[in-house]
Amino acid sequence: MPDMTDLEKQLIREFFEASARLLDAKIVRSDKLLGDIGEWLCVKHYGLVLEKSRRNQSYDGWIRGLQVQVKVHNSPEGTNINVGDPEKYDELIVILGPKSWLRVSKTSQTFHVYRFSSKEVQTSMKRNSGYYYCAKKSLNNRPLTFITL
Repeated sequence: MPDMTDLEKQLIREFFEASARLLDAKIVRSDKLLGDIGEWLCVKHYGLVLEKSRRNQSYDGWIRGLQVQVKVHNSPEGTNINVGDPEKYDELIVILGPKSWLRVSKTSQTFHVYRFSSKEVQTSMKRNSGYYYCAKKSLNNRPLTFITL
């Protein structure tokens, strides 16, 4: 097995140093960095009040009294987003990062944000398996906002 290069070692160290700084700055709350960053963006841009318990898998917090589920996607490969059970939240916020293959807009802003009511999720994202997934077709012709860093 080949040894790690100095660059590989440096990049891994920098990743963990950046992770620690994000935790110290209270941008992330756990080792689920991408999801935590998405939730933090919603706190800053939409007034999301985070659920204190990180064990709650039904929703992430509240906006104006509505239970909100936040999902973030940044994979350049063809994966859809499992959006959980829409009967357990009122609103879904989907955030697409700069590398997400799900982007349908050519606009280059850092994050593309879509919001869905739980009813919209129930009617447009249910698959034959019984699970709910957000795919590219779920995003076509949807209102879109942007968060730019």
